[in-house]
Amino acid sequence: MQFGFCAGTYQSQSINADCQRCMNWYPEAIESGMGKGAFALYPTPGLNLFAETANPVRGGLEINGRAFFVGGSSLWEVTSAGIVTNRGSVGNDGNPVSMATNGTAGYQIGVVSAGSLYVFNTKTNTLTGPVGNIQGAPVQLVFCDGYGVVTLANSNKFQVSSLEDLTTWNALSVQQVEVFAENIAGIIQAFRQLWIFGQDGHTQVYYNSGANPYTPFDVISGAFMEEGLHAPWSLAVADNAPFWLGAYVTGGPIAWRANGYTPQRISNHAVETAWATYPTQGADAIGYAYVDQGHTFYVLRFPSANEGKGATWVYDVATQQWHERGYWNEGSYWASLAGTHLFAFNQHLVGDWQSGNIYSMSIYNYQDNGAPIRRMRRAPHISTEQTRIFHDFMQIDVEAGDGPIPPLTDGAGNPVGPQVMLRWSDDGGRTWSNEYWTSAGQAGEYRKRVYWNRLGQARDRVYEMVVTDPIPWRIANAYLKARPGFDYPIPRLVKRYAGMA
Repeated sequence: MQFGFCAGTYQSQSINADCQRCMNWYPEAIESGMGKGAFALYPTPGLNLFAETANPVRGGLEINGRAFFVGGSSLWEVTSAGIVTNRGSVGNDGNPVSMATNGTAGYQIGVVSAGSLYVFNTKTNTLTGPVGNIQGAPVQLVFCDGYGVVTLANSNKFQVSSLEDLTTWNALSVQQVEVFAENIAGIIQAFRQLWIFGQDGHTQVYYNSGANPYTPFDVISGAFMEEGLHAPWSLAVADNAPFWLGAYVTGGPIAWRANGYTPQRISNHAVETAWATYPTQGADAIGYAYVDQGHTFYVLRFPSANEGKGATWVYDVATQQWHERGYWNEGSYWASLAGTHLFAFNQHLVGDWQSGNIYSMSIYNYQDNGAPIRRMRRAPHISTEQTRIFHDFMQIDVEAGDGPIPPLTDGAGNPVGPQVMLRWSDDGGRTWSNEYWTSAGQAGEYRKRVYWNRLGQARDRVYEMVVTDPIPWRIANAYLKARPGFDYPIPRLVKRYAGMA
């Protein structure tokens, strides 16, 4: 019987209630409704080295077919062949940078870094800055409906540039948010509107009314939200809406997306419990969004999690499920190396948060810069009112026959198929059995079955699967033959979710 193997991460506050994890896989709904199951697990993309700049990579932007990254204290241009050119120096405080272009004019790139604004002219290939006449230290930059806008540090004020010119700022063009008293935490542009987030639980949306050329933005009536911004660098636009990690004055963190001018919660209790254990409770989270294979992914990296190793959580708009991504290093998961993102040269380019590397990110890359990708799925509890269940047979429906040519080899040089590891826990995920390995078949062995027999008995069992070999690991389903008390069909996940709703 099926038992919900193909799903995202949901590790509850009590792992005795639910301890599911999905690392370096993402679930995809089988939209035909006639597949082997409601969902399949597909591998998250790997990384191939594309270019090298300086570390850390703190942001990137594409303009008119040209790609730019800020690595270390420099602005770098990267060509389609991976050749890099240092275009000048910017301040470096180690934090993410905020970048924008000057709209339809399309020849200026503004970079806010370390409390200063720099502007690169793509016509002359010159970088100038820090730009003067800004009435405070700029923190974030957007371009909205013809104007550059910067937030000013430790204030509830923002300043507006001259029309389509990021190099000219008038001292009279400073506006103050009057609908809430707290300082501005972050700013983003969406729908030709300016979304200004407060740090204590409020958000106001502005539009360009054109009433005053110096202060052109006015409040949109009814576009006020009682939710603020917890992590200033978590802001991203995806699926035609702003996404952010927020927290009200009464607590948090919670991930939100805008539904019109209404915040809609997209996180769940399990991920919120995990984030609350991080040193800053997620206040240092860095977010970006991208689209791949028809999925819109909202990615959050938490730098200080796991004793500085970091953690990466990803929300899939299509399935409304969360999964985790991680770089396997020194025997544990670190945050995914993909720290920043832009789409250029018809590919996803990501910057490494701990080096100056720029990677090409693709589901057809099966390693992370030459290192194995450790994919792990921890399945739901198998328990029937704590009665004893005998586990006779377990099969994971892996897409077999995808081994590389020439084949993988063992320590003695003998050809082997890609390996699948299974282990289990009979105490709710606290301790684990030995590891049991089996082959997923060499190239062309499409009928190879991945299964285990005589798996013992337990009142409560959790299975965990791990793979590391560089092939496209795709999981259609998993089946369990067990007795007694587990001989009835398990409802499909979609029906279970509908029943919960």
